[in-house]
Amino acid sequence: MKYFSGGYYVATPLERADYMDKNLLPDKIVSASECICNFHPNIDVLWEGSNKDKQKYAQELGISMNTYDEMEKWIDKKFEEKTFSFPQLFTTIDLAKEFCNQYLYQCKDIKILGIGLPEIFVDEFLGQEETLLKPDKERYGIEKLLINKVLIMEKGAEMRGYEVLGFEFGKFHSYICNGLEKDYHAKFNFSLNENGCIPTLEEAITYCEYSNGEEIGTEPVLWLPWAIYEYKL
Repeated sequence: MKYFSGGYYVATPLERADYMDKNLLPDKIVSASECICNFHPNIDVLWEGSNKDKQKYAQELGISMNTYDEMEKWIDKKFEEKTFSFPQLFTTIDLAKEFCNQYLYQCKDIKILGIGLPEIFVDEFLGQEETLLKPDKERYGIEKLLINKVLIMEKGAEMRGYEVLGFEFGKFHSYICNGLEKDYHAKFNFSLNENGCIPTLEEAITYCEYSNGEEIGTEPVLWLPWAIYEYKL
C-alpha cells in the first residue's frame, strides 16, 4: 500500500481533556488535529497577532524577540517559496526539522508528525474537496501534495498507527475531538496501540465508515484513515 503525503507538522502533545474518556485514551494525546494539540508556528500570532501576542509567543518558545523576528521572516520566505503553507504545513521533513532546530530548541516534548493517506482514498479526498476544479492558488498545501502524489517519507520514521481525521478549511478534526472513541468502543472492539493510535488500517476504515454515517452527527466532513508517522529531530 502506498501512502501519499498530507504534509509534516510540528506539534506539542497535550494532556487528555476532561471530556475525553480516560479508560480509552492515554494521559497525553498526540494528534494531527489542531483541535487537540498545539501546532507550530502559530500563524495566528505570526500573521495576525499584536506585538503583545508575539512577545508572549516568544516567551512560550523560550526565544528572544530578535530570534522571533528571524523566525517570522523565515516562515514568510518559505511561504513565498511554497515550501510552507497554510495553516502549519511543511512540505518536506527536512524543512520541519530545520524549523525545529533553529527556533524550537528550547521547547520540550515537541513532535514532528507526518500524515499519509492510503492510495485508495486519494481520489475520494480530492473529489470531496472539489480540488481539481479549483485554481491552483486556491488549493491548500495538502491538496497540492495529494494531486502530485508525493509519497510520505517513511525512511527514519516511526509509523505510530492511524487516526480518523476529517479535513476542513486546511485543518483536521479528529475522531477524538468529536468524542467518537466512546461510540467506537460501544459498537466495535476499539483499543489503541502503545502510541495512542488505531493499530490497523482495517480498523481505521471501519471507524471511518461508521463516522461518515449521516445519523452520527459529527462534523460535516469526510472522515478518512490517515497514517501517522513520527520523526526524530
